[in-house]
Amino acid sequence: MEKNFKLTIYPKGEIRSFSFTKERLNNDRIMYLPLWDHPYETYTLHFENGSNELYKFWPSMVKGINPRGTLFDKASGRMLSNDADVEIGKEYYLLKRSFLPHSSRTVKVTKLMQQRYGGESWILASVIASEFNEDAARFFLDFHYRLTDKPISLRPIWPLFVEGESNIKHNQTTMYMLVEGNTTAFQTSPFTKVDPLHVKAEQLKLFKVKCSDRQHLISVGRSQALQYTYFWREALNQEGTCPEISVTDFKDTVIQPGETDVLPNKKTLLFKSPYDGEIVINHAGRIDKRDIKADESAMIDGITYDTSIHVMIGLDVVWQIEFKRQVSDVSSNEMEILDELIHMPGPSIPVPHALSNILLGMSCYPQVCLWIRRCIKKGSIKEQSYRKLQHMYRSMHMNQPIRPY
Repeated sequence: MEKNFKLTIYPKGEIRSFSFTKERLNNDRIMYLPLWDHPYETYTLHFENGSNELYKFWPSMVKGINPRGTLFDKASGRMLSNDADVEIGKEYYLLKRSFLPHSSRTVKVTKLMQQRYGGESWILASVIASEFNEDAARFFLDFHYRLTDKPISLRPIWPLFVEGESNIKHNQTTMYMLVEGNTTAFQTSPFTKVDPLHVKAEQLKLFKVKCSDRQHLISVGRSQALQYTYFWREALNQEGTCPEISVTDFKDTVIQPGETDVLPNKKTLLFKSPYDGEIVINHAGRIDKRDIKADESAMIDGITYDTSIHVMIGLDVVWQIEFKRQVSDVSSNEMEILDELIHMPGPSIPVPHALSNILLGMSCYPQVCLWIRRCIKKGSIKEQSYRKLQHMYRSMHMNQPIRPY
């Protein structure tokens, strides 16, 4: 763009226009320009001292708000184009002129505000479909949208990339894209080579895209683009931030990651993550996995020594802890404990079934475990020895020091 470049935008039916100089625009990211708060049906773009090549990226006319009804994604604020997919259970904003349609059993319509512009009344409402049926589908079809439980999605899967607010940055010459949903078109701008690797109706579609230019706009859709992503090729020298995981006990005390010899209150930890993930519990070699949902609490109870817990988001370990009894205490008194067990007075009893459970929880005392296995093999144990083992087991799993029996 030349130094005295100017972009002028003309709203439909409006005498006034909006002008922006080169200094107001940014070459490296998407810019949002203020155009008052009046809804217009179309906007015409005009360039002064600019190349006609710009029309490849900025069309001469841009669609605005359809007065008969236009939907916006509530989460992102983006306007949905004609024929776009509407998801079941997802909330949208509906902006339209004059009257508002009524709610039904499967579509909830909630009026949020009403305002007059140029003598016309405009209404903003929230809409959400609870299930897929003919009435719900017809409600959105009247506004030229399609209700579906399998919306169109466009996702890069390789190489590694950094996802920003409005673009995806990578540093390779080839990108693999996964497309899902009812689509008939895969387009790039500027044009580049696209190889379909796996394309079948009603299934996932995989494309190999040659990134010949620094910037590409990749879009998928049916009669028009419904999902799109900007790809920028540049060095990935950014540092990612580790998601903050909240881990507390029942007293709401924050638990720090690392190694500890103190079991949590009530042997329970509460986890909360901003993203979906997985909690991996390793207890003496036995692995258990639990899902954790974004912004929902997950509870792990029954925590004992010889247990490690890892919180995974994707393939990354974002938080971990290991509960270990102090090695110095164990090694210093194990032989004393073993000698006491062997020389306990009194009669013997048949080996109780609970002795096997005690054996599993005594792994920090290897010599004692060896002696217990001999008793199990023999089929008998001194009653007082068994009582002492019970006392030790309870003390260990209640996070209390082992005292003389």
